[in-house]
Amino acid sequence: MEQVEKEKIIRFYEDRYKRYGYDHKTVGWSSWDQQSLRFQVLSEIAFLQGSTVCDIGCGFGDLFDYLKANSQIGAYYGYDLVPTLIREAATRHSHVECEFAIGDLLEEGFQRTADYFMASGTFNYRMKDNSHFVRRMLTKMFHLSHSGVAVNFLSTYVDYQDPINFHCDPAEMFAFAKQLTRYVTLRHDYPLWEFTLYLYKNR
Repeated sequence: MEQVEKEKIIRFYEDRYKRYGYDHKTVGWSSWDQQSLRFQVLSEIAFLQGSTVCDIGCGFGDLFDYLKANSQIGAYYGYDLVPTLIREAATRHSHVECEFAIGDLLEEGFQRTADYFMASGTFNYRMKDNSHFVRRMLTKMFHLSHSGVAVNFLSTYVDYQDPINFHCDPAEMFAFAKQLTRYVTLRHDYPLWEFTLYLYKNR
């Protein structure tokens, strides 16, 4: 990602936080219930009890709360580009077993590993070359994971696309994922305008 685009994304979410504060609208979701459904689908990648999870584009760290309540995961690591969101996440989870940090997965120094990497809404913001960005991100997430990756995307199977959002062709993403691993699941079976991919190291 070019530095100018990174700065644009940071400003976008910083401005939303100033407007909405801790709210689902800040991170781009229509409701808390829809966010919870996304988390449910991501968590169904595997039986996660005791697993470590790295959340890329973690926002407020709400995925940790869902996973801890429903999956009894082990360690959780949340990374985001936006300083304000990371500060809010760290404040809200100051006494629990998770870590939050400002971080860019694509920087050479990012070498955090975990059993599972997850990303919810991370690829929804339209930029200069989303396809190239997504492929680089998925490749590194899969490389750093011990067991697999769960990510969601806005789908092209929709009635309307907001120009600010990036909608991804499910077939194209499935084909790319199959270049990384033989073991891929595509889920387009839940009532949101999106899909989720699971990439596994083995089955």
